[in-house]
Amino acid sequence: MKKIFILFSVLILLIPISYANGGCIKIADDIFVQMSHAPQVPKVNEKASFLFSFGNNEGLINQEINGQLRIVKGEELILKKEFQIKDGILDLKHEFNEPGLYEIFLEFNINDKDYMPEDFVVEVVEKRGNGGYSANVLFLLAGILIGILSSKLFKGRK
Repeated sequence: MKKIFILFSVLILLIPISYANGGCIKIADDIFVQMSHAPQVPKVNEKASFLFSFGNNEGLINQEINGQLRIVKGEELILKKEFQIKDGILDLKHEFNEPGLYEIFLEFNINDKDYMPEDFVVEVVEKRGNGGYSANVLFLLAGILIGILSSKLFKGRK
């Protein structure tokens, strides 16, 4: 019974994996820019959170960084945001209105040196039906069933 409880607990804790974040790193000269976003695949009309970390070989940059962030779809400018940060981290929450591929451009300045890393590409998809939660529950139940059957199978082998 203890093994089943542990297995059940592990399966419940695996549900949040479906909401994991995605990320990418770009290099501009001696600066690394990492973009992380959640959810991993942003959906139309739902807020997506983006986190940009600016660093070098020694870690996060703790100097003033001034710059501009642009989100573009095709030739259309979706968002233009000026930023000034001092801790090496820029956060952004954005809600996309239509599906497709979006490019995120960063241009920034550190110590009077301009940087323009390669653009980040994000795919935004349509919302699926309300089957997301029920699909997670079905996978959970299937995992429980497989766990019970496996424990009985292995118990019988001893």
